[in-house]
This record gives sequence, structure tokens and C-alpha cells, in this order.
Amino acid sequence: MKSLLFIISIVVVVLKCPAQEREDRYDFPIVVTVSFPALALPFRNLDLNFRNIGIGLGTEISLNSQGTWIQQLQLAWMRNRQVGNQLMAYTQLAWRPDIGENGFGEAKLGAAYVYGFTPASSYRSENGNWVATGHRGKGMFALPVGVAFGAHSYSGDFRYSPFLGYQFMIITHYNTTVQMIPQTMIQTGVMIAK
Repeated sequence: MKSLLFIISIVVVVLKCPAQEREDRYDFPIVVTVSFPALALPFRNLDLNFRNIGIGLGTEISLNSQGTWIQQLQLAWMRNRQVGNQLMAYTQLAWRPDIGENGFGEAKLGAAYVYGFTPASSYRSENGNWVATGHRGKGMFALPVGVAFGAHSYSGDFRYSPFLGYQFMIITHYNTTVQMIPQTMIQTGVMIAK
């Protein structure tokens, strides 16, 4: 509940930000993120997210002249005690409408490749004995869907756009018994452009 109140308060702050002059769209800003992933259904057990942490680096490009349709590219590493650490490369198509004079919202959908490292050694049964498989992890396909809110801030020639987002993703081919697992991420970060 505290996490939900925190997210709502960030949205209110973004909506109440003072007006600033808008600039033209920016292509290829540096996007730095800090993520808090968890093996959970959407909006369930939000406290689990803050037990894990991840970092990411990416960029984006505007697909139209207004800058409302964006293609985002990210590479992220996540520490996840529940399902093992993950290295994730993903792209998302985002719709980014303006909110007020300098705020923005995002709705995004994409595809990801997740390399999941096993949280413990893998074994298989062979002639009644357990033998180490030597597998350290495997690649999986994921479908991330998310929303975010942020604000543009201008300082000289630079634009800083802090944001807060929430993502839900389905990771496929986790194992033979459980084909799909849900994962949520609370993300915060900043876009830096010149």
C-alpha cells in the first residue's frame, strides 16, 4: 500500500510541475535506469520489488515529428534472488503524450531477450544419481508492457527528464513444468539529451 501511495504522489508532483519552454524532440538521449524486479503478478506484493535491484543503459529515437511515438532500446542487468540474476536486452514502442507543460506519460509494449542465470546449480537424474548439468542459465523470450510518468527539465543546452515507471512482463520457456512466469519491475531513471 505504501508503494502505491508513493507512485500516486510522484504522478501528482509531475502534473503540478511549473511550466517550462518546450524544446524540439531529441533523438538518441542516454537513458539510465534503476529497476526493482520481482517474480509477481501486477500490483501484487509491491514490497517484493524492493528486495531486488537492477541497472540499465539505453537510448531511444522519435518515430514522428511531434515526439509522441518513441522506439526505446535498453540493456539491463538485474539481481533477482527469486528466479536468478538476469541480463536483459529489450525494445519497446512507446506512446508519450504531454501532460501539462513539461510533464509526460508513457504507455509501452515490446519484446525482450532475457538470459536468466540459475540461482543454484542445475542437476539431472542419471541412473538414479543426481549429476550436475553444467548449465549456468538460458535465454528466454519476454513480452514487457509498461506505463511511466516523468517531467522534462532544461538546464542550458541539456535536457534532463526524470521518470518513474511500472512494467509487467511474461517470460516464456522458463522450464518444462512452468512455461511462463510473470515478472514486475518498478523503474526510475533519467533521460539526458543535449
